[in-house]
Amino acid sequence: MMHHLWIIVLAIAVQSSALHAQDNRRYVFGDEFKRSVRFNFSKVQNFIILDVKLENTLPTKFIFDTGSEYTIIIKKELAYLLNMDYFKSIPLYGSDLSQQIFAFISRNARLNIADELLVQSNVLVLEDDFLRLDEMLGMQIHGILGSNVFNRYVLHINNRRNYIEFIKKEHFHPDDDFHQIPISIVKNKPYLTTTIQIGGGIEQELKFLIDSGSAIPLLIYNNTMDHLDLPETLIPGNLGVGLGGTLVGHMGKIDLFEFGEFEFTNIITSFQELEIDSIGHLFLNRNGLVGNSLLSRFDVYIDYPGEMMYVKPNKKYNERFRIDRSGLILIATGPDFNRIVVQKVIPGSPADKAGILPGDVIHRFNFWPSFFYSINSITYKLSGKEGKRIRLKLIRNGEKIKREFRLHSLFEKPDQENETERP
Repeated sequence: MMHHLWIIVLAIAVQSSALHAQDNRRYVFGDEFKRSVRFNFSKVQNFIILDVKLENTLPTKFIFDTGSEYTIIIKKELAYLLNMDYFKSIPLYGSDLSQQIFAFISRNARLNIADELLVQSNVLVLEDDFLRLDEMLGMQIHGILGSNVFNRYVLHINNRRNYIEFIKKEHFHPDDDFHQIPISIVKNKPYLTTTIQIGGGIEQELKFLIDSGSAIPLLIYNNTMDHLDLPETLIPGNLGVGLGGTLVGHMGKIDLFEFGEFEFTNIITSFQELEIDSIGHLFLNRNGLVGNSLLSRFDVYIDYPGEMMYVKPNKKYNERFRIDRSGLILIATGPDFNRIVVQKVIPGSPADKAGILPGDVIHRFNFWPSFFYSINSITYKLSGKEGKRIRLKLIRNGEKIKREFRLHSLFEKPDQENETERP
């Protein structure tokens, strides 16, 4: 739930035609269903995680990502282990559209999704694991399931019962209680054009990618329009990771975001300024993205053939958007991901004022040994109620030290009496 962590995997190939060449995509089993096929998923820090057997043999974990045009294997050693065929290497542009990285094409890879659907299709294999998602999610992540697998269907994401469904278009009949939202499909990815308002200014119409592979509520590229007034209070720091590496930007709150007939006010929004070169301009066709923290508040159908989205609020609709109130950015290391390390501390945050430093290792969290917790449970607690006291025993340079602070919104100045002094 710690929304410093998110991922945008654009997989923009300069030579994208090479990926489609000789792509004999087919469905070996599961495609004989009359209406639909369904997969259960787990959710970790607002990412949708699916079980996938690579080459119908090796169990792996993939992030389900409507924002990625292609399916990506992020650990090259798996492809070597399975003797997967390589076609050629192609250049990609990462999340900031400025860094070029490389991936191999593996032809006709077999992906067995939750033992329900065996897909045979071309996939990308990253030359290096740039993402390092394992450390941030505290579990092994092996790939990203992109829209080339499901763009021929109506996609159903049921966030109440945690399953995904691929529905044949001719059998799709949405219930009357679902709200229609027109979308456009470009290169197999869904886009929404809608209205926002920031700082009491004029309302603006922007285009957003619908991205289940992002854990945040909302992101705006603040240099993709002629005029954009940013919120008065912004938090600097890392937004997360993408194909090009660490993404730097700010977080703030905007007055209004319209999602079809639904309105979100005072919504937490990330802002990023892109360094766009001449090639990047060719691919940037949006002003931001809508992430899974917002999408998960709805039962969602994305009708790819019909270019329409259907949504119905679920019980999470009125819950607050959880965001870190400590200023700690953590990673999990070690064979079992049970060594929780402070990667960064946001300047001026409660953790910073308590004297916590990058490199500190959490030994005890609120009196309990850290191995009782996963990184996900700790980050969840760090987004808890305002004023909640957090007590830590840390290991720094081989010595144990104690620190404590109270959770506080990073968008507001704390009361002087509640402010934790640096030791």
